[in-house]
Amino acid sequence: MKLPNREPVINIAELHTIEHLGATFLRNHPTRKDEIIYFGPMGCRTGFYVILKGKLESKDIIELMKEMFDFISKFEGDIPGASAIECGNYLDQNLPMARYEAKKYLEETLNNIKEENLIYPK
Repeated sequence: MKLPNREPVINIAELHTIEHLGATFLRNHPTRKDEIIYFGPMGCRTGFYVILKGKLESKDIIELMKEMFDFISKFEGDIPGASAIECGNYLDQNLPMARYEAKKYLEETLNNIKEENLIYPK
């Protein structure tokens, strides 16, 4: 989502909100939910890890990522899992900024995906 060491990282509250919304979206996806193993933030706060079952390449999940970030960018209501019983830091959420970051990533990267965005640089 962010160019490492070149632009500001994602603030913790919006990163946390994207994590809750993204994980919920993926776990409940009508056709891909059984493939999902993990979705969570990178410690450096530049983006997220997503792990799916099977032998997939980045290009194989572009549409899924577009759907997920579109969902996050438009989400309204209570953040799933944002309660004391479900989350150890449930008050640290920022939905407006999570929506902003999701929309920015969707529009600037996912909707115009390039080969360079699909490989991890060496």
